[in-house]
Formats: sequence, C-alpha cells, structure tokens
Amino acid sequence: MIDTAPTDIIKSTAQEAGNYPGVYKMYDRSSDAIMYVGKAKNLKNRLLSYTRNKNLPNRLKMMISQIGKIEYTITHSEIEALILESNLIKELKPYFNIILRDDKSYPYIVVDEPSSSSLIMKEVLYPRIFKVRSHKSKGDNFYGPYPFVSALNLVLKVIQKAFLIRNCTDNFFKQRKRPCLQYFIKRCSAPCVNNIGLDEYKKNVLLAKKLLEGNDEDARKMLLLEMREASQKEDFEKAASIRDRITAISEIQSKQYATLETNLSIDVIAMASTVTSVSFFRNGKNVGSETFLTENNGDIDSMSRIEEFITQFYKIIRPPAIIITSEKLENKEILSKFLNRKIIDNPTGSYKKIIEISIQNVKLKQNNEKFDLKPLEILTKIKKINRIEIYDNSHIMGTGACGAMVVFEDGALRPKYYRKFSISSQEARGGDDIAMMKYVLNKRLSSKHISQQPMPELIIIDGGYTQLAAANEIIKGITNVIAITKQDNRKMGAEKIILEEGTEIFLGENNSTLNFLIMLRNEAHKTAITFHRKKMKLSMHKSALDIIPTIGPLRKKRLLEHFGSISAIKNATIDDIISVQGIDKKSAKIVFDFFNKRT
Repeated sequence: MIDTAPTDIIKSTAQEAGNYPGVYKMYDRSSDAIMYVGKAKNLKNRLLSYTRNKNLPNRLKMMISQIGKIEYTITHSEIEALILESNLIKELKPYFNIILRDDKSYPYIVVDEPSSSSLIMKEVLYPRIFKVRSHKSKGDNFYGPYPFVSALNLVLKVIQKAFLIRNCTDNFFKQRKRPCLQYFIKRCSAPCVNNIGLDEYKKNVLLAKKLLEGNDEDARKMLLLEMREASQKEDFEKAASIRDRITAISEIQSKQYATLETNLSIDVIAMASTVTSVSFFRNGKNVGSETFLTENNGDIDSMSRIEEFITQFYKIIRPPAIIITSEKLENKEILSKFLNRKIIDNPTGSYKKIIEISIQNVKLKQNNEKFDLKPLEILTKIKKINRIEIYDNSHIMGTGACGAMVVFEDGALRPKYYRKFSISSQEARGGDDIAMMKYVLNKRLSSKHISQQPMPELIIIDGGYTQLAAANEIIKGITNVIAITKQDNRKMGAEKIILEEGTEIFLGENNSTLNFLIMLRNEAHKTAITFHRKKMKLSMHKSALDIIPTIGPLRKKRLLEHFGSISAIKNATIDDIISVQGIDKKSAKIVFDFFNKRT
C-alpha cells in the first residue's frame, strides 16, 4: 500500500471542507497522534496555504512532512472556531502547538451581596468579603485576579480594618450569640448580633467596593466627612475610630509600586521567544506581574504566539477590561469578541511606557540580549560599566526584615550572583529603612563578600536624598552610587534619578535609560519581597503551636491565618477556636487549655 503524500492529503481535505469557518486537526502518520490543532475563517483557503508558501518556517515544513490525515469540524462563526480550538489545545496538548506551562489558579476577592430571592435570610442581608480561587464566578462584585496571594491578603486585611465587613461563613454568622474575636480586634462590626444597623453596614460595603474598584479618594472623602461630623458632635471616640480606618486605606496606597492614569483593570502582555510577561493592573494599581514559559515555539512568529497565549491564558483567569499587547495582532477583532474585552495592540502614552518596561523585563528573563549601557555611563560619568548591583529591603514594621542584592553583569541579570540578607529585629530598629540599608551595605562590603564577588562599577539604591547620603556614608567612595525614587504621584515612568553628588535628574517618560533603571529597581523589589515572604512563612512554623497535641501543620496554618497571631489565639474562646475550619471541639479545647490552664 502506497502512503498518500502529505500535500495530497491537505488538498483533498481542503476541497472537502469548503469555504466555511472551522477547526482542523492534523495527525502524525507514524503514531496517529494529534500533532496540531488550528482554526480558520475559511478552512479551504487555510489548508491550501500550507501547500502554496515555499517560504514556510522549518517548524511548519517538518509538521507538514509528518501528516498522515486531517480531520475538520465546521463551525458557525470564527469566534466559535476560536473557542473550539482553545478547548482542544488545552485538552489534547498537540506537540506542534504552543502550550502554556503555567496552568494554575489565581485568587480573587468576592463581595457576596444578596440576591432578591434570598432577602428573607438575615445573614445574606449583611454581605461578607472573602477570597476564592475560581475565575468562573459571575457578577460585578468579583475582583481580581491577584498574581500574589500576599497582595490579596493585604487588601482583605485593609478592607476589614477600614470598613469592618464580616468574612465569616453564613453558617457561623447565624449561630453567633455574641461577637467573635474579629470584632474585638476591630476587623468586623459584629452585624451577627445587631451591633450595627443595616443601612450603615451597606454604606461600609459601598465604600469597600469603591476601594476595590480603584476609587480610593472617593472612599477616603466619605470617611473624612463622617469623621468631621462625629467631631462636630463631640463623638471623639467614633472620630478616632474613623481616623484609624482612613489610615488603613493608606496602607494599600503605600504598597502600590506604580499606578496608571485610569481606574480601569488592565493586563499588559509582552513576549520574547519562550517567555511571556503579564503585568496586572487592577483598578489602576499595579498588583504584580508574572512570567510564563511556553513550549513548542520553534520558529513561529510572535504574533501567532501571543494570540495562542491569550486564548489559553484567559481560560485560566477572568480577563480585565483592557488587554494591551506588545505585538500587532492579526485576529484582534475576533479575540476581542471572544473575550468580550477591549484589546490594544498599538499602545500610546502611558500604555506604551508599560509595554516598553515589560519588553525589557522579558528580554532580561530570556538572558539572551545585552543592553547598551552607554547612555547610563554618560549619565553617571562612569567610564565603563560592566557590573551593577541594586539593593532593596522588605519588612513589616521591622518584622521579618531582610535585604536583597540583585546583580546585572555583562549585559544581563545574573540570578546566580543575587544575595539575600537576613536582618534581625534589633538591627531593623522597628522598621528603620536607613539602618537596614546600612546593615546590608556593610555586609556586602565585608571582606567575606568582597572576596566572593567583585565590586560593581555602580550601585543603585531605591530611595531619595536621605538614602543616597546614608549609602555614600558606608560606601565611602569605593564605587559609584545613585538613587532612583518615585515622585509623589507614584506614576509609572515619573521616577527621578539622584546622582552621587546630589544632582536630581528627570529623564522624562518613554526614556529607555529610565525604563532600564525602573526594571532593575523592580527586580530588586521583587527579590526582597519574595525572600521576606519565605522568612515569614518559616517563622509561622516556629511557634507554641508546635508542641500542642493534635495540632499538626495544616491546623496550625489555619489557626494562624484565622487569628493572625499567637497572641490572638491565646485570647480566643473555645467557640472562637471551633469556628476555624478543620478544628473540632476536642482540638479547640486542647488549644484553649494549653494557653489558659497550663502551669
């Protein structure tokens, strides 16, 4: 039996499929495995294109040479073809398609408001706020995703402190006879025992939603007005409480690393070879970025790669209002309809700035492109720069304090040379960033570290004049140092550079040198935060809970996540402890007795 030539298979299938939209599957002649899934506006024309183009990439030439048969499915529209293609790629993982490796869930915040059919139940009249790991929930009160659960936990904590909204389950809520610990640590208004009126509680929910939607100032103004009214009525206790809630809102703003000139939620997608970077902006605030690896790229063009990434990625997460891409897209309109979202593939203004920084970051992740440092050498008046070290600290009021040193050498980031420094609470002095920076630089300049790694031509500090002066005090002319600092508006690209002698320079938006420095600063910031999270996680495992019978790692984690500290657990009642998921009455009594009755 003579095998049919691949080109003949393609031609006969194309004639049979006709001029309809649809999806086609190509099978390997030797293994009968599906090796490629594609979509088409016109199946006949798309399939025949594989036989007409003599300049096909090597990847496609190899694929065509292995075709044993082709199956197709006609669809009603291009969008239906796109959906089917996306589902088949995710399910079958054909080895000539681009496959997204990082298939994981992301956390979201939900404000669970009542539906009209559930108003007879008291608990649903008082919405709760909680986190979920599903992107399939419906409704406008669904916020996210957050690439890092720590960022989400911070937002949740702030909302509870600022607006006193419950996070307990409905079952726990309706069984309460008195307020739980969340009320006493000022993270809930205790609606379970009618401690707050429904109208006031709903107003707090509205404020919380404004904050989640990016309207920080609206929430702040409403609270300021309420605080002034309380002061005028000489209800100073209430005024002080509202003041503390306003301070809590500032926690989120102080943690933002960059903001957009809009309150919209935006994903910025940049791609280089096998690496794709997604920067997440939610309600105008940068909540982090993530790097993804894709398989089976071969020599496929970047436009096709980014389109396939989009169709796969937004099956994992809920798409934001706007998606910005670093590449022009052939099927932008179809993808926009598929996602029901706006896609910008030719960004301008502040959007272009974010894309440029994202592209630089992706290229550095690839580690295959050297950056031209001549503009930086001219700026700093350094004859030749080969090695740069960037420093940042991370801590929570001095707790878990640590520092990070990131290295850029020979034209690329060099993670193998990164260093992390643990800083004790005594050395951190209750959150003194200057003292922490001095400690880290002193460690770096110790004989041990100098012998292990060469000195850089340039050190970059995240901070202003005070930080730069402190760094110069330690470095003492051994090498050069500059600072990069955010301005008051914290706008992306509005950073200024402070040179060693104190000269302040604003390079302006869309400046490649500034983008490069921002990228280095962000890498140091991310490295420091990652190390800090690791330290805090390890510290959770070293507590009094370790010696309590029946309390294993999972229960210990749930207790600490629920109460926030050992001190809070010590002050909890048995009923409070039972409310923690996975803690039964017997274990709750053991925990309570351990902290309250042992001698």
